[in-house]
Amino acid sequence: MPASETTGRTPRPCHYRIKVEGKIDASWSGWFAGMEIDCRQVAGESPVTVLDGPVLDQVALRGLLGRIWDLNLVLISVEHVDPCVRPSAE
Repeated sequence: MPASETTGRTPRPCHYRIKVEGKIDASWSGWFAGMEIDCRQVAGESPVTVLDGPVLDQVALRGLLGRIWDLNLVLISVEHVDPCVRPSAE
């Protein structure tokens, strides 16, 4: 599935949820294109970080995955959460 759909010439971002093994502090959000960062840990298991938010297109998605690679984090999943949505006019 594409990371964005195009209506005419205006790309619309799609919402993605990316899970990685390990802990990423929320202060890294800017480095991950403003994605929301939530780290969860169950007793006795490795922490899992969830990056959640809009991704403009395949190039942006590849960039996020590249940053995960650069940090040597284990990728658990990449999930397209909902249909592409138009950015809020607010």
